[in-house]
Amino acid sequence: MSKSLQKLFIIFSLFLSVQMVIAQDYLVDFTYLGKKTKADLFLIFFQNVDYDINLYKIRYKTPGVDMQNDTASGLLVVPIVPENDLLPIVVYDHGTTTGPTDVPSQLKGGYEVAMAYAGSGFITLAPDYLGLGDSRGFHPYVHAATEASASLDMLNAGLEWLESNPPDWNPYYLFIAGYSQGGHASMALHREIENFWSFVYPVTAATHMSGPYSMSGAMRDKLLSDESYGSPAYMAYIVLGYNQFYNLFTYINEVFKQPYAASIDSFYNGIINLDVLNSKLLAQLSAGGNTIPKRMLQDTLVASMIANPNHKFNLALADNDTYNWAPSAPTRLYYCGADEQVTPENTTIAASAMQALGAADVQAVNLNPNFSHTTCVFPAIVSSIAFFKSFIGASAIKDVHASGDELTFYPNPTIEFVSVDWSDAIDGFDYRIINTSGITVDRGTTSSSHLSLSKLPGGLYMIVCTAGGHTKMGRVLRQ
Repeated sequence: MSKSLQKLFIIFSLFLSVQMVIAQDYLVDFTYLGKKTKADLFLIFFQNVDYDINLYKIRYKTPGVDMQNDTASGLLVVPIVPENDLLPIVVYDHGTTTGPTDVPSQLKGGYEVAMAYAGSGFITLAPDYLGLGDSRGFHPYVHAATEASASLDMLNAGLEWLESNPPDWNPYYLFIAGYSQGGHASMALHREIENFWSFVYPVTAATHMSGPYSMSGAMRDKLLSDESYGSPAYMAYIVLGYNQFYNLFTYINEVFKQPYAASIDSFYNGIINLDVLNSKLLAQLSAGGNTIPKRMLQDTLVASMIANPNHKFNLALADNDTYNWAPSAPTRLYYCGADEQVTPENTTIAASAMQALGAADVQAVNLNPNFSHTTCVFPAIVSSIAFFKSFIGASAIKDVHASGDELTFYPNPTIEFVSVDWSDAIDGFDYRIINTSGITVDRGTTSSSHLSLSKLPGGLYMIVCTAGGHTKMGRVLRQ
């Protein structure tokens, strides 16, 4: 069989597999939310993107918290490209939001990240999750199973939408990404697809970023430690969300002391949002001299959790660890060393466990040892986009706006050396290397087309090259 026939056979097989899934009629309806031009996106990101984009709210069928039929929502963002272009897909899972209306489908809750992927040439699907957006009930925070199901069914609905609307999906390219809570959700989705749906949706690559993958280890240790913590509302959110599945308590006072219980109950009933709850809990904890989260818990509960590994709270946390498996697709776990909300141990534990289980291409990448949870977002997303682009090649996304000035480096990502694919630079070039903060970190002249990045820390860089009287630039991810 010729290579062209093999390719057609694979695409046809994937098409039939996808048809079997989306024939179940996931899509409920969609609403056009508007267009963003490249100029609009530049004002948001202060960085050029490749495409104008269209935004849509998607509503779709998925099981609810009670496993009964529910209607969930999410954001679909599509690049505006010529007819017949085949584009890759990214499923992007968002981080913690303040409440049900702070979601991508309402152009809040981290929707900008979905636009960044789409502006770079990826059809992007960003689910709101259960209990957020149009879905009923209370959000099951960092609950792996429902994060995965809501994300997978958003993918099913998105492909159903794409059947009747441009652009077309290239079935060779499916990427998964998420940041913070979204890192936990994207890892849960990645595991679900590789374990049960890889024959339908083979994952090309994944980037899970700054996520609480080790709920029963790193996160439990942090929340039950004697250290102050700036986000005690996360503990309350976890307990409230998990109670829907694990029957942890009947009355909130069984878990939390006063006055914390009253504030938490107000959040559960929608009277205040998560930000207000966190401010209240910090003020109440500070009155006792510190902001150690376990002081909110009943003393007997803390003692029982520490003494009994099989306590129902510990088992609930363990059921939501998302790292005890070995991804087949190349996977990067991006994080920053000074993350004060989701400890770096979440990432290092996950990477070590996955590698020990036989994962061939899983790497933990510390993008900046001094960046916090918030300041890590930008370099993580930029690195994620660069990593995904390294798989698709020049022909996978047809850039109608290309100026011809962008350089290709290989290998990319790289561990140490890169070569530039530019005939003018075969015998050497002047170069300047710029990090994601816009700072020039290295400059010089080479005598060949090769360049060493061995002195630079891991991260994404723009390399500006001058040769033969011309200047071009390109992006490189240093691992």
